[in-house]
Amino acid sequence: MNFKLPRRHRKNFEIISNKKIDENFNENESKEIFEQIKNEYQKAPNSFGSNEGRKESYLELLLIVSDQIAKEYKSIDVKLTQGIPELIKSKSQ
Repeated sequence: MNFKLPRRHRKNFEIISNKKIDENFNENESKEIFEQIKNEYQKAPNSFGSNEGRKESYLELLLIVSDQIAKEYKSIDVKLTQGIPELIKSKSQ
């Protein structure tokens, strides 16, 4: 699968995953990238009211990536826990 991200998130994606955005990723690689972004989100300091907004940016990237993974792989669903996405196995199969 290829990720389709807004321009403002492409550089962060490449820095976090150490891979180019135009590469093809399999299911396991996609899950690993999701977890890497989630770890960066959890490490980021709260940035409410600041100009940076790094934590919010990571959360937005996390939501976009999780949605694309769930659409690509039917065996995966997204569950929001306190506004943070988690990948879970789909029960519909």
